[in-house]
Amino acid sequence: MANENGEIRRYKITVEYDGTDFSGWQTQPTARTVQATLEEAIQSLTQTKVAVHGSGRTDAGVHGRGVAAHFDLASPLLDEDLRKGLNAILPSDVAIHELVPVDSDWHARFNASSRLYTYTIVHRKEPLLRRQAWLLFGDINADSFTDLVPELIGTHDFAGFSKRREQDDHTFCHVFEAKWEQEEHLSRFTLRANRFLYGMVRCIVGGLIQVGRDSLGRDEFMKLLKREADIPIPMLAPAIGLVLEDVRYDPAERKVVGEAFRKVGAHPVPKNE
Repeated sequence: MANENGEIRRYKITVEYDGTDFSGWQTQPTARTVQATLEEAIQSLTQTKVAVHGSGRTDAGVHGRGVAAHFDLASPLLDEDLRKGLNAILPSDVAIHELVPVDSDWHARFNASSRLYTYTIVHRKEPLLRRQAWLLFGDINADSFTDLVPELIGTHDFAGFSKRREQDDHTFCHVFEAKWEQEEHLSRFTLRANRFLYGMVRCIVGGLIQVGRDSLGRDEFMKLLKREADIPIPMLAPAIGLVLEDVRYDPAERKVVGEAFRKVGAHPVPKNE
C-alpha cells in the first residue's frame, strides 16, 4: 500500500538476525547493535530519523528469527518496496521478512502476549550450526531432568534462574510451553513465556545440564524454581545457542497472564521489562 498523502504511519516489521557480531538488540553508544543497524538503514533509505521499538531486548550473541518491532514513518513507497529497499541496505546478518502498516497505538513490546525461545546444543562438531549452537562434549544424562522441564509451565518467580537487575519490578513470568527434545547428536530446549528475565533461558539450560551431569541435584533445581532455598544461580549457558524464534500477539494469552499475575500480585507488563 502506498502512502500518497505523506501521513505518518506505524509499521510492524518481522526481523531475522545472526547475533554473533552484535552487542545485543538495544542501541549502545559505541557498539554494533540490531536496533541501531535498523534505524541507520531506514534513515539512509528515507532520509528520516526514526526510532525502532523492539518486542524485546536480546543480549550480545543471541540470535533472532521472528523478532517483531515497529517504527513510525511518512514514506511514499509501497510497503513491499520499502521492505526490499531496506533489505538492500541492511548488512548480510540482518533481514526484514515482513513489513506491514498497523494501528497507530499498536506496540511491539506492550501488545506482545508471549515470546518463544529455543536453545540448541550439539554434541559433536556441526559446521553448519557453528554460529547457532553450543558445542558441548561429554555425557549428559537427559533422562535425569526431562521430567523437570514441564514443571516450568505456569506462573513462577524465576529469580533463581536470572542474573537479576536492580531495576526489575518483579521476577514473575508465566510459561506457556516448555520442552526438551533429545536426538543422537543434538539437544533442543524450547520455552514460551509472556516475558523473560535477564539470562533466564540460559540459566535454565545451564541448570538442566548441571542436573544431567550430577553437579546440581534435582531437588536443588526444584528449590530454585519454587524459591525455597537460597542457592546460587546455575551456570549460564553461552549465548551462541539461543534464538528468539517468535513473538505472539494473542488476546487470549494476555488474559491468561493477567489473571495469573493478579493472583500473585504482579503486573503483567513491568515498566522496566
